[in-house]
Amino acid sequence: MSLSIRVAKATDSHELVPLAARTFPLACPPEMDQAAIQQFIRDELNDEVFRRWIADEDTYVLVATDGAMLVGYSVCIHGEIPTNAQLHQDLPPATSVMLSKFYVDPDFHGAGVSQKLMSHLLEHYITTEHEWLWLGTNQANQRAISFYERLGFQQIGTREFNVGGTNAKDVVLARRLPSLDDR
Repeated sequence: MSLSIRVAKATDSHELVPLAARTFPLACPPEMDQAAIQQFIRDELNDEVFRRWIADEDTYVLVATDGAMLVGYSVCIHGEIPTNAQLHQDLPPATSVMLSKFYVDPDFHGAGVSQKLMSHLLEHYITTEHEWLWLGTNQANQRAISFYERLGFQQIGTREFNVGGTNAKDVVLARRLPSLDDR
């Protein structure tokens, strides 16, 4: 495996769309309606959405590649804070980053892709003014929750997340971003 991480390009969208279609259902609770999942993928993870994220200066999109093949991706949106949430810690909008998407192809689970993708992401934010990285993940997604907790994320609340017209219960996790002062 020749794994590398890089900033996404507009030409990656044609591979990101099917990767998202393969990976997003893995984060959904098993009882979620498949039609709702497919509607979310169609509406929220399509070519237009990926191209908009990649072009947006307030969004940071990374891809993990094995050779020429995309095997993972992340989407960070600057200035976003949790909505539809019950939090026991407030996050400052100006310095918070939402880890909106963080997915690895199931064929590459356990191969270190997630760790390398997250390391690259955290390294990027060392030289920025951003202080917090947060995410929501389904409360039944124990594999993801455990991964994020090993990386220093802590649960700061819960939220409802709409997937194709169906509300899902998410935990909200956050961690301080590293800074140059931490080194």
